[in-house]
Amino acid sequence: MAAAKWPSPGLRNVGSYQISGHPFITGSSNLDDGKVHLVQFPFVCKSFTVVNTNTTSGYNIRVHFQSGSGVTAVTVAGETGAQTIASSADVIAGFHYVTVPAGNSSLTMDARCEKIYVSNGSGNDNLSYQVFAELTTVDTGSMYHLTGSGITEL
Repeated sequence: MAAAKWPSPGLRNVGSYQISGHPFITGSSNLDDGKVHLVQFPFVCKSFTVVNTNTTSGYNIRVHFQSGSGVTAVTVAGETGAQTIASSADVIAGFHYVTVPAGNSSLTMDARCEKIYVSNGSGNDNLSYQVFAELTTVDTGSMYHLTGSGITEL
């Protein structure tokens, strides 16, 4: 009798999103003004939370799904991959980001994605943040490229 062959979980596999996700935690304390960091997840996430751990008023951070036009492609996760992001970049100029205010504020999104970007336009250096994600078992190679209306288009 041949063993049953089960398909790998995919983006539309409901069970992958119904169960508790595998935990993933990272962060940085070195996000300089005008810079963007890539947070790359090892699997497609079912949700993520970004915490702005800065307590000084005005030390706000931004969360978005693309690094922005005019930015050298951010391909290295974390602060070593930080690139400059201009206020004219499509992501920033089009307000395709969510601001997370200082004071240990957080943003949670139930969004499937393989990466997010965290940027700083506060005028201050060395901002800090933490990221917690619930990961599925869906391989990141299955994830489509997030772009277009609401992500990058003005």
